[in-house]
Amino acid sequence: MLTQIRHIQKGLLIAVTIIIVVSFAFLYSDFDFVEGTLGRQDCVVKVYKRCYRQKEYQKLASHFDVSLELGMYDFAMVLFGENRMDRDPTDFVMSLVILRREAERMGIEPTAEEIKAAIPTLPIFQQPWVTAEVVENRILGPNGFTQGDLAQLVKDYLSFQKLRDLIGAGVAAVPSEAAKRYTKSNQRYTATVVRFDRATEAAGVQVTDEDIKKYYEENKEDLNSEPKRGFDYVKFTPKPVAEDATNEVKAKANLAFANAVNRAYADLAADEARFMEIAKQYLGEKADFTAESGVLEPFARNEAPELLKDNEEALTALFSGAQQAGEVSVPVQTEGGGYLVFHFSKSVDPVPLTLEQATPAIKEVLTMTKSNRAVNDAASAAHTKLSEAVKGGKTFADAAKELGLKAETLPSFSENEPPADLADAAAIVQAVGGLGEKELSAVSERPAGEGYFLVHVDKIEIYKDEEAQSKKDALLASIKNQTDRTLFNAWFNQRRAESGSERPTVAIQQP
Repeated sequence: MLTQIRHIQKGLLIAVTIIIVVSFAFLYSDFDFVEGTLGRQDCVVKVYKRCYRQKEYQKLASHFDVSLELGMYDFAMVLFGENRMDRDPTDFVMSLVILRREAERMGIEPTAEEIKAAIPTLPIFQQPWVTAEVVENRILGPNGFTQGDLAQLVKDYLSFQKLRDLIGAGVAAVPSEAAKRYTKSNQRYTATVVRFDRATEAAGVQVTDEDIKKYYEENKEDLNSEPKRGFDYVKFTPKPVAEDATNEVKAKANLAFANAVNRAYADLAADEARFMEIAKQYLGEKADFTAESGVLEPFARNEAPELLKDNEEALTALFSGAQQAGEVSVPVQTEGGGYLVFHFSKSVDPVPLTLEQATPAIKEVLTMTKSNRAVNDAASAAHTKLSEAVKGGKTFADAAKELGLKAETLPSFSENEPPADLADAAAIVQAVGGLGEKELSAVSERPAGEGYFLVHVDKIEIYKDEEAQSKKDALLASIKNQTDRTLFNAWFNQRRAESGSERPTVAIQQP
């Protein structure tokens, strides 16, 4: 009997042990046995109806950081999403799963020899100081990567490249497109510009009282005074140092001054409501500075008092939305190496302006609007007359002279080398884009509202370049690469849609 009980007990223990092992395997397995619910602990993301738990998700997500550090930028960013601006790797994880499935489906299986040969060619190893040991200690190890993981990542990288080549097979870049881009980038222009100044037209603009009154009635809801702010302040001025003092002495004096100001600031900011009372103990001549205090009655930013004139840093800080009433500002440097500390004491909200108060600003706006319209009309009229004259056989220079226009010959320039020392250089290059010789640009606006201009292309040349063919070949390769990338993205987006991939609504951050 005892022997039978022991025999049964032994079998029972074995059965219980098996049940426990199976239960733990089920509980902690990364495989989704029951197609878990997305967002729960047992299902972080789902692709092809298969759930990936947190542990497996994190392992796949680490491939993104490692691929970036190894220089596989095209692979990493295409799978991540090239236009993304965050750091959530969830899309990369789903794309990596899809990539592996598609590579398998299409029979793409990089061999061990290919993987081994590809590792030394990775971008990271093209830097002379990078060795296998550096990659192991600085990239693989910190990301929990083994050599086997590296081999798998390189396999994915090769699969990605082979898939992209396969999708783009049979599609070639057109040589004429490369030649067109080369010409566009390297052709040099000799051109003439005629500028029309708004300031010239503004001198003759008349703004009547009726114009001002009409504008006021139409816009009075938006015509408000500028917000104003008032401040108490303490100004700290450093003690003078002898001109013949050594650099060491000057440095020590500067450090002592900065430390003394920081100590005073800490006291002033500790009890903001008692700013002026606390400031009294620092006024006058002290060991490391001389201090004075004062009050600035509420003022608008564009009406800065003498203390703050030309101090844009201080005005920006004081009128920042982050500066709240009652607060003490951080020390702001002022002319002469001193510091100002402000207490925001008063705030005056904008109020509607009367017609009389708004008149100067309205007159300025109307003058600008009318003068801008006038100079645009003048430029457009000149464009019409110049075009007709040139078509009639006259040179552009003669036509401009007959119309009383000032034509300025520009130095030779190209798209890559705009005319030097001209404020409107970029606009000029844009204006001549696509024009041929003896053609006139459209009316174009000058920067900062200065007016308008016209450009006549006198001559176009392409200088001899010994490296022209190699540059065209590089452009051709770039066009082919971009075409392949576009085709692959379109194909891969379709595969992603068919995968039924799902992600949580809240971004998952790596630990």
